[in-house]
Amino acid sequence: MKKTNNSGKQVLKIIFVVLLAIAMIVLFCIGSFAYVFAASEKNGIELNATGAAIYVDESNSYLWEYQGDKQFDPASTTKLLTCLVAAEHLKMSDKVTVTKKALEVTDTVLFLQEGEEITVKNLMYLALMESHNEAAKMLAIAVSGSEKKFAKLMNAKAKEIGCTNSKFKNSTGLRDPRNYSTAKDLCLITEAALSNKTIRKICSKAKYKLPATNVHEAKVLHNTNLFLKGGTLTNTDGTETKVKAISEIYGGKTGTTVKYKGTMTVAAKIEGVNVYITVLNSTINGKFSDIAKLIDYAKANINPYVAVEKGKITDKKATVKGGAFRKVSGEIKKDGVINLPEGASAALVLVQEVFNEDITAPVAKGDVIGKAVIYLADEEVSSVDIIATKDVPEGWIFSKVGIPNSAAIVIIVVLSVLLIFFIVISIMRSVNKAKARARRKERIKEIALKQIEREDDVDERNWPY
Repeated sequence: MKKTNNSGKQVLKIIFVVLLAIAMIVLFCIGSFAYVFAASEKNGIELNATGAAIYVDESNSYLWEYQGDKQFDPASTTKLLTCLVAAEHLKMSDKVTVTKKALEVTDTVLFLQEGEEITVKNLMYLALMESHNEAAKMLAIAVSGSEKKFAKLMNAKAKEIGCTNSKFKNSTGLRDPRNYSTAKDLCLITEAALSNKTIRKICSKAKYKLPATNVHEAKVLHNTNLFLKGGTLTNTDGTETKVKAISEIYGGKTGTTVKYKGTMTVAAKIEGVNVYITVLNSTINGKFSDIAKLIDYAKANINPYVAVEKGKITDKKATVKGGAFRKVSGEIKKDGVINLPEGASAALVLVQEVFNEDITAPVAKGDVIGKAVIYLADEEVSSVDIIATKDVPEGWIFSKVGIPNSAAIVIIVVLSVLLIFFIVISIMRSVNKAKARARRKERIKEIALKQIEREDDVDERNWPY
């Protein structure tokens, strides 16, 4: 019996070892599968972010995305939209006085003070470079009187830009469950915001000396976008991580959520192509490595193609109303560069010259008179300006009916010749008529004299007949 029990125990041990081995193999396989699956979901790019996208302006398409339509907290990247709306309603030189209401922002270390006088431009520097919430809220109040009303303008602008999965309830990006956006939408917002010259200038500066106000002395601001000049990050464990400057990046905005998640959106110029990259729900420091990886991906996958070259004279001429001459040649203002998708042929690219309908004199050399629209497989992907090659001054009165000066000169000359010819003919006719009248008078006189002579002769001869 003992021998049998020992044999049974040994069998149980063997079964246990086998089951344990199988369990370990299964767990290992599951872990490996999860790793591979996660990597494949992100197109082979390991990211901290759980939402990301790369948008190529020139081809009007997304080069890469991972959960690009999933809604996340945009945090302070919201301020790009805030400043874009403010720029469309306020002058940069306008001076505003900071109100108590603007300073009512949670989770914020305030810089501005009530009663402080500051320009709109410098509020934007504070909002975009160092992400001051009270500066963003003050911009909203300056435009609409309240943040609630301003949010309506933000949502209208987002819709106009092409955003389909975003909603904004405040100007700061402070956490609100009704405040959300997506990686794809934020790419579009970044593109629109940095198309504004003032915002682009602000976002491109690594540092800026904020002038003194009635409250503060002058202060140097430092951009949280460390890619502009490089910088050092302090990690949660006290260690430091260096962020290298990326020359292709010329602007962007960082953000941090109340749950210590990192967001970031940047604009970059890669081989002449404008690229916008957004990462959402990353880590505070991990957003920088995420962006760097996506920049590398874009550089490896961008295929620039010059659809139309700078300086090319257009095949057609533009019609000018009221000008000294009726037509003016156009010139392509800059290279029309698009991203040619992998496998796409240049034969699919078409450029169409479209001139403005109401071009009215005077026109100065260099004025925009139309666009060269670039199509890829019948889809419009980009356009570049067409500018006038020379000045077109206002024409004479004839130009009002579409007759340019050169044609007017010809008409005037022809009319003048005809008038002179008519006058000469009229004079000659008058002279000839006068001569004819004189000849008739002379003839009548001669006939009368001869009649008198006959009568005198009859009288002298005393002829009765």
